[in-house]
Formats: sequence, C-alpha cells, structure tokens
Amino acid sequence: MTTLITKTITKICIPLVILFSISLLLAGHNNPGGGFIGGVMFASVISLTYVVFGLKYIKSFFNPSWDKWFGFGLLLSSLTAFGAIVYGHNFFRSLIKFVEIPLYGEIELVSAALFDIGVYFVVIGTLLYIFKNVGEDE
Repeated sequence: MTTLITKTITKICIPLVILFSISLLLAGHNNPGGGFIGGVMFASVISLTYVVFGLKYIKSFFNPSWDKWFGFGLLLSSLTAFGAIVYGHNFFRSLIKFVEIPLYGEIELVSAALFDIGVYFVVIGTLLYIFKNVGEDE
C-alpha cells in the first residue's frame, strides 16, 4: 500500500525523468551520457511506477512486450555496427554528416547516435523484462 503523496510525486516524476533520459541519450555521442545511462533512467522511472501503483494496475492499460524492445534495440545496434562494412569501411565506423536546417543552422548527424538508440532500447527492454517477470505472481 502506497500513500497519496508517493503516487502524486511519481506522477510528477514520470515525464521529467523520461525527458531527462532522452536528453542523456541524445547528448551521448559528444558529452557524458548515452544509450546505456539513458536507458537505465527510463527503466528506473517505469520500475518506480510498477512499485508505486502495482504491477496488476499498470498492466491494465500499459503492458508492452519488453522483450520486443530488447530485440528492436539489438537489431538497430547490430545494423549500425555492420552498416559500415556494406559501404567498404571498417566494422563500427561512424559516419558524420552536417546538415543545414533553415532558421536553425547547421546540425551534426552521426551514425553512432543510431547505435546509442539501439543500446537505449536494449537496456530498457532487458531491465524491465527482468523486473516485470520477477515481480509477477504466478
């Protein structure tokens, strides 16, 4: 049984931590952060939600297949790593491209960011799959 205060604080924390997690993910290839720590942050807030509201309540409206998240992330990371070989480069070579966006300026697109996104989904899928299966009563 959790209190009203705990439930209210959790509802406030969910969007903030998810945004922070995405911020860590997107900053990862140039600054501290990346797919792993961003995925851990996302998994922690969903885990907090499971603990505070109960697994049965959450599953009534939000019951994703976390193993599919893991599979998607692993596929994306693998394709990014092997993609360089297709273009005649070494395994895991990152491509950097600069794109001009009107009214914003120049942005840097890096293929390593796709790898980070894949790692993000692998970490989320793995941690929440384990957490959900350990927490279920059979």
